[in-house]
Amino acid sequence: MGRIVQKFGGTSVGSVERIQNAAKRIINEVNNGNEVVVVVSAMGKTTDELVRLAGEISKNPSKREMDMLLTTGEQVTIALLTMALHQEGYKALSLTGWQAGIQTENNHSNARILDIDSERINGLLKDGNIVVVAGFQGLIPETNDIATLGRGGSDTTAVALAAVLKADRCDIYTDVTGVYTTDPRAVKTARKIPSISYDEMLEMANLGAGVLHPRAVEFAKNYSIVLEVRSSMSDERGTLVEEEATMEQNLMVRGLAFEGNITKITVTNMPNEINALSDLFTILASNGINVDIIIQNVMNQEKTNISFSIDSSILSDTQEVLAENQDKLGFESISYEGNLAKVSIVGSGMISNPGVAAMMFKALSDQDVMIKMVSTSEIKVSTVVKQEDMIKSIETLHDTFELDARVPVQK
Repeated sequence: MGRIVQKFGGTSVGSVERIQNAAKRIINEVNNGNEVVVVVSAMGKTTDELVRLAGEISKNPSKREMDMLLTTGEQVTIALLTMALHQEGYKALSLTGWQAGIQTENNHSNARILDIDSERINGLLKDGNIVVVAGFQGLIPETNDIATLGRGGSDTTAVALAAVLKADRCDIYTDVTGVYTTDPRAVKTARKIPSISYDEMLEMANLGAGVLHPRAVEFAKNYSIVLEVRSSMSDERGTLVEEEATMEQNLMVRGLAFEGNITKITVTNMPNEINALSDLFTILASNGINVDIIIQNVMNQEKTNISFSIDSSILSDTQEVLAENQDKLGFESISYEGNLAKVSIVGSGMISNPGVAAMMFKALSDQDVMIKMVSTSEIKVSTVVKQEDMIKSIETLHDTFELDARVPVQK
């Protein structure tokens, strides 16, 4: 007998028919002799609708009350899915996040899981139950309040439960058949990757690939949980996320990620002092401004320019923080460039192939794509380009590294 955690996303439980389909997949695992814990998201666009309703009441609703509101979406799903399992004659019990023993930090709307008391779930499994848990939520012990886990929270719930329950694997069911070389909606020749390492998946998730949330991948890596991303609509095998990818090990680039809505900000003529960078980014961080790519351009011994990229949605907040601290930081002015996008290549093969970045830059140059900023790590290269060049860049790089081919490009 094995122990399996299954997670079904909002699309996979978006209607009664799909809930019944999910129930059949759960039952298949039970009939194979496995203990099953299921984590579910809210049905379809339920969360978006709840956010819309809140917006009609208040332009700035309390985060605590938003958590109270949004967690009802998952509670609807767990009850309906459990009823579907009962209808098929199987023992099952639904649990909210806090009933499942999930404890979080005191941070409404984006809490991290601190601990999980698995005693109740283990007892229910021992008694032959399928346990259906609401994702995206937990309890703040100090206040006894409900908290949500932020974007991708149900993925994180599933992997965290798999870790504490010592599950044999965690299956993430979604509306795609696995992890692709890039978004198949943008590049028609994108293909499914049979397996990918934790580090590669983490980079792709952080760089905009929406199939898994970064925190879920971090949990999986830290606790060696093998994930399989697969479709809830077919029986096709998905993509394994594991310590070392077991196939295509000689592939230099494993996948591409991209995200739009990027703005580049430049702070000009800051004092070229040893604490300049520290002061600037400490102030931004303390005001909740999340910065991505950073470039420093030293003008002379006295002055330096510092550029960084942000999500365009926080441009006005960033400008306000910088203006309030201009005297303290001592810069002359700020400028910004919007309508940008970030395009990234990811692959563990880059470590042993120093020419990969050059191939990327040449391919973009040949297509007259201007590179605005660059950021690198051992297994990724990110470039900031004009928003209008984003899809062209992805298509070009997908062809350059032959990601649509079965035989990877050799160097």
